[in-house]
Amino acid sequence: MNGMHGAMLQPKFSTDARPSNPFATRYTRPGVIPPLDRHGVPLDVATLAARFDAVTAAAIEGPHGHGKSTLLFALAATLHAAGRPVRIVRIRDWHGALTAGIAIATAPRKTAIFVDGWERLGLMAGPLRLMARLLQRRLLVTSHRPAGLPVLWTCATTPALLRAVVARVPDHGGVVNEMDIDAAFQRHGGNVREALSDLYDTMERRSRPPHAALSS
Repeated sequence: MNGMHGAMLQPKFSTDARPSNPFATRYTRPGVIPPLDRHGVPLDVATLAARFDAVTAAAIEGPHGHGKSTLLFALAATLHAAGRPVRIVRIRDWHGALTAGIAIATAPRKTAIFVDGWERLGLMAGPLRLMARLLQRRLLVTSHRPAGLPVLWTCATTPALLRAVVARVPDHGGVVNEMDIDAAFQRHGGNVREALSDLYDTMERRSRPPHAALSS
């Protein structure tokens, strides 16, 4: 939503043509690559969705770039496919509390409200959680730190996970190797999102014609 600090979203799956760089965000954003565990094995999203059904509120926790949003969108898609009402709110800063409050207040009873970036709400997180409980809205949030909610999943990364993600992007023709992948993982402290951006830059440098490199 333009002009707002938060946005209610639905998962989107790319149907765009292959980009010149296979590490472009259209191939790595949430909803395109399935959520993977720390070993690079696809998570059992259906089981996690069933676990969420057993509680009224829960959190997906983990550091920046560790796959929280990817898992959140996959769970939203799973519930939506099962006919369950879901609203997604992405929080950019504490002003996003207004968007989250509107989503909670206007959603049908027992709607699952998914809040991406819960820690950015600051002191407003507590009142919004109370509001969701009183109005019988189910709450799933992502947070970089403990959110005071039952933990549905803790996201963690390893070089193996990053290699599994790279294996799922369009073919890069061997331009990027495992040493590049492991080095990017280490440089960014396990932040897969930043590591993929790093590999995007590596692909750009190595794919550029020699005359382009000389003229830059």
